[in-house]
Amino acid sequence: MKKYTTIFILICSINIVMAQSRTVELLKNWKFSQYDYGAAFQENFDDADWEQVTIPHDWAVKGDFDFANDLQLTMVVQDGESKPKYRAGRSGALPYVGIGWYRTHYQMSSAALKEKVQLLFDGAMSNAKVYVNEQYVGERPFGYISFYFDITPFLKEGNNSIAVRLENFNSQSRWYPGAGLYRKVSVIKTNKTHVKTWGTFVTTPVITKRKAIAKLNLELLGNGDYTVKNQIFNAKGKEVSSTEKQVNIQGNTLLNEEFKISRPDLWSLEHPNLYQLKTTILQGKKEIDTYVTTFGIRNIRFEVDGFYLNDKKIKFQGVNMHHDLGPTGAAFHKELFLRQMLKMKEMGVNAIRFSHNPPAPEALEICDSLGLLAIDEAFDEWQIGKVTNGYATHFDKWAKTDLTDMILRDRNHPSVIMWSIGNEIMEQYHHDPNHITKYLHDIVKSVDTTRATTAGFNLSKGALESGMAEVVDVAAFNYKPGIYGAIRKKYPNLKFYASETGGSVSVRNSYKFPVVFDTLKNKRGNSLHTHVYADGDPGNFETTNVPWGYPPFKEFAAQEKNKTVYGEFVWTGYDYLGEPSPYHNAKSRSSYFAPVDFVGLEKDKYYLYQTQWRKDKDVLHFFPHWTWPALKVKSFPVVCYTSYEKAELFVNGKSYGIRTKKPLKELSFESNTIDVPASGGGNWDLLKAYAIVWDDVIYEPGEVKIVAYNKRNKKVAEVKRVTAGAPDHIVIEPEIKTIKEGEVGVYVVSVVDKNGNLCPHFNDNMDIEVSGAATFLASGNGDPTNMQNLSKPKRKFFNGQAVIFVQSTQKGKVILKTSTQKLQATNTVLKIR
Repeated sequence: MKKYTTIFILICSINIVMAQSRTVELLKNWKFSQYDYGAAFQENFDDADWEQVTIPHDWAVKGDFDFANDLQLTMVVQDGESKPKYRAGRSGALPYVGIGWYRTHYQMSSAALKEKVQLLFDGAMSNAKVYVNEQYVGERPFGYISFYFDITPFLKEGNNSIAVRLENFNSQSRWYPGAGLYRKVSVIKTNKTHVKTWGTFVTTPVITKRKAIAKLNLELLGNGDYTVKNQIFNAKGKEVSSTEKQVNIQGNTLLNEEFKISRPDLWSLEHPNLYQLKTTILQGKKEIDTYVTTFGIRNIRFEVDGFYLNDKKIKFQGVNMHHDLGPTGAAFHKELFLRQMLKMKEMGVNAIRFSHNPPAPEALEICDSLGLLAIDEAFDEWQIGKVTNGYATHFDKWAKTDLTDMILRDRNHPSVIMWSIGNEIMEQYHHDPNHITKYLHDIVKSVDTTRATTAGFNLSKGALESGMAEVVDVAAFNYKPGIYGAIRKKYPNLKFYASETGGSVSVRNSYKFPVVFDTLKNKRGNSLHTHVYADGDPGNFETTNVPWGYPPFKEFAAQEKNKTVYGEFVWTGYDYLGEPSPYHNAKSRSSYFAPVDFVGLEKDKYYLYQTQWRKDKDVLHFFPHWTWPALKVKSFPVVCYTSYEKAELFVNGKSYGIRTKKPLKELSFESNTIDVPASGGGNWDLLKAYAIVWDDVIYEPGEVKIVAYNKRNKKVAEVKRVTAGAPDHIVIEPEIKTIKEGEVGVYVVSVVDKNGNLCPHFNDNMDIEVSGAATFLASGNGDPTNMQNLSKPKRKFFNGQAVIFVQSTQKGKVILKTSTQKLQATNTVLKIR
């Protein structure tokens, strides 16, 4: 949490500096209605009976799950389909479709009216139309983009009304988009002469151990003669370089400056050092505007053999992240995104691909602070749509503006290394007839030449043969571990990485016997996924997958052999709302792919990734659990994910022998041609290359223990479990014991026996009561088929656990009470400061 504290102290200091000459304040006191009042934009409209809400606000996540909300008749070409099918739960089964109105009021003094006032939206889902004092200000259809309007001409002294109309359409998204003002809204007040919003760009073209040269492109608005002062401060607040000059500002004026920084502290994965550039406009001695830009000094290179950060080759150990935060929906809470990123760092992640849209700006601030690389992605559709009302309906009019604004907003973040112009775009299937790849690539280069362009291609053959993959600086391929070698052989100079990997599905602490891998494939290499279970529960052995998917160890093997692939981005880091493939027919409403489930609890494969990505960490983890009161099979495999050389399994003291991993002699899934692109499915040989497995372990209640040994056969670690007894009590554990007022707190709730052993079959309902310094916000349990309302204080346990989110409201102590028919518990540990 130290780095988390550091970044937000940094942000607070920026706001203090800005307050001298410009103010940035959150717009509050919003009222909301889902009824489409035609007159809601009018200044004196009566909104007395509207709901009082706090921004960020997602209106849909509070609703009931119902598959009628998002039933889609669609053909998924990526899955090899040739005709449309009905899909339930594809966009989360929540009521996001419809119209929402937001209204608030803002007070203006006569003095402030002489200056400039901007209204900044970090994101508004979607088709936003903005009104000030019943006058139409502007609109923005793309729900993920940040945008702002100069509202000065619409304001008056005293009370001003602000109204926002949003509308989501059916078949608008392939996943849960959220609904409403789900990111913060800010009012920015400046002098008429000021630094343009997103008008700074700091680059560091020269870096040595002794010095760095930083260059600033600065855009100023206004008129007249001024002094422009620029100061660079290091992380300790010490000024390390500065410039000052007289400038005649005429409308939009561009200013270029250069700075020398001695012995620079580089931004890296291990040491994410940040600098601040403070730009001050002075009229005489009076400061009339101050603008602070946070940046990092680092060098990035994209070579055929790999990606380099500060001349060090870095392999991407990445994950894809959708924008929802689990049971709290799309409403962006920075502390919950930080929670996600800290868990990803613990797994060994060093890179994030924001799929498939621009993230909240605070998300990139957190990546900067934690030392995480980031791919900023603009679009999931171009001109050819995937869903009826997707971004394709806006592309021609808005793509250039949206892409440009994404880059302008985010180009000072040292974490951002690539701009992704698209994901699995349908133009691949038509050889990009309108040359959109080059069109978007050129837009990026007109704004930023310091980073690479990229795009995620799932139709590798089409993208390669059409030239699309070579238009972008670095190509990316989704789910293609079997043809990395074939791509390199045919395109020896192509730079590429794996933008989506995996696709095996699982749920936490759940196991299906017998354990059978999906191994059958069609001619294209897609898995026939024959083991899809009617109850929507695939177990946790990573044996089943979507047609194009495969278990993690297949990607490990492909990456180890093909050293010039930049690395991988797992689909996904966290399970998310929507896309419950391949369980659309099982009435599931969230995904199954990730190593961390929907509520933020680790699945078994989390520890598999640790064994590959955390070479600094000793890992010893095994499954399944050891409590099986009604098991129908007599024996099953025990799998151990470990970083140790060898291990021995004991059941009630009886040894099942010492085992080791069994490295692959060859990659049976490889293809020597790009004509067979898919490599779905998995098998035992792949699993045993990356895990220690005892095939037929006879279950008997008691104690199971695994002892790990080093190369010299010396015992170095052990882990054990015992069969749990009857459920005895509830354990409530806040993940963080102290949070700030206004932040969200998270509790993990478990049911255990009298000795503290988790009861993995406990699935009873729990009542939740929150009082004191917080209110109940949401809860979940990690079960994709659980249809209980996320925002009501009742939750079934799933395999013995659930997670509760509370919204702090004041300083003090939070009282959380939970109860089932037979058990109850109270926790007062969480404090709000």
